[in-house]
Amino acid sequence: MSHPLKIIEILGLPKPEGIIHVGAHFGQEAPAYQAIGTQCCVYIEPIPTAFEKLKCNVEKIPNHFPIQALCSDLDGQKVTFNVSAGDGQSSSVFPLGNIKRLYPRMRYIDELKLETRSLDRIITSEFPSHNFDLLVMDTQGSELNILKGSNGLLTTQLKYIYSEVSTEPLYQGSCNFEEITAFLKLYGFRLKNAVFGPKNWGDAFYAKNFSSQFPTLQDNLALHKPALQSSLSRWSKPDDAQGAVNGTKTGKYGFCTKREANPWWQVDLLSIYKLTEVRIYNRIDQYRERVRTLKILVSSDAIRWEQIYDHDGREPFGGIDTSPLVVRIDLKAAKYVRLQLNEINCLHLDEVEVYGSFAV
Repeated sequence: MSHPLKIIEILGLPKPEGIIHVGAHFGQEAPAYQAIGTQCCVYIEPIPTAFEKLKCNVEKIPNHFPIQALCSDLDGQKVTFNVSAGDGQSSSVFPLGNIKRLYPRMRYIDELKLETRSLDRIITSEFPSHNFDLLVMDTQGSELNILKGSNGLLTTQLKYIYSEVSTEPLYQGSCNFEEITAFLKLYGFRLKNAVFGPKNWGDAFYAKNFSSQFPTLQDNLALHKPALQSSLSRWSKPDDAQGAVNGTKTGKYGFCTKREANPWWQVDLLSIYKLTEVRIYNRIDQYRERVRTLKILVSSDAIRWEQIYDHDGREPFGGIDTSPLVVRIDLKAAKYVRLQLNEINCLHLDEVEVYGSFAV
């Protein structure tokens, strides 16, 4: 990786006071971080052998802390971490994909069974009194998962993101440059610098738009978040499910499934929140009665679902005519919210809003 501190200097931005480096390997950047007088640096590395070298390199530097952990979007997931040859610098949770074509000698030599931790959890539990404004990631395709587990930091602390990126996924199932850029845009970050090599991977630097107001946790958590639906109808539009989280209420349908048994729509909030309220705006132009068997389910992993509301055949609710369905929730922790009918029918709604607070 090239160096984010040089980019910050060139752009005339304030020096970072706190740095988190995920995928720190041996801590090679420690001298540069120390030279600018950073108040606190956290280095995170999952591979035990690399972590021992990292610890030797940074533990004697005041306020520089090595942490052995594998960062992801959720806590407590047991995963296989693939260790590569060559000091493990290309190790990843993902199987080899395009990178094997680009680098034929690339290979994995070991597997580790590790448990994931979110970056928010690490920082709030171990460094609650420190402030961090720069996040550096060199994590071989896991960058988007790490960002999804950093909602609190992205919302309240981080000002700069420096990440290894690629125009196409290097590893099987990993993220790409466009996905990272789109995700960070939701938090007010804008791309300031990107450099790609001949094999279409490189580094990108993002900075918070200082002229815009930071997003708050009182905002609609579902706004512009990724959404899915069980099927597409002949009336569906491209990215049809996003029509219910685009922030626009028309009184007509924002998305529409085909007629089927138990059709559903769901939104990924991209982090776990303690939910307080779900607001559902029905279409009011026609067919409003089709919500009569609507249920609301929530989940933290999109595998195990818990029902928190059942409309149970009652009179249909409204939408922009001032009578949407408002369901109060007692701080239920969830990352996904699903709406589902308990019958054979089409599911179509105008807009869905979700409110809550960050689950530390």
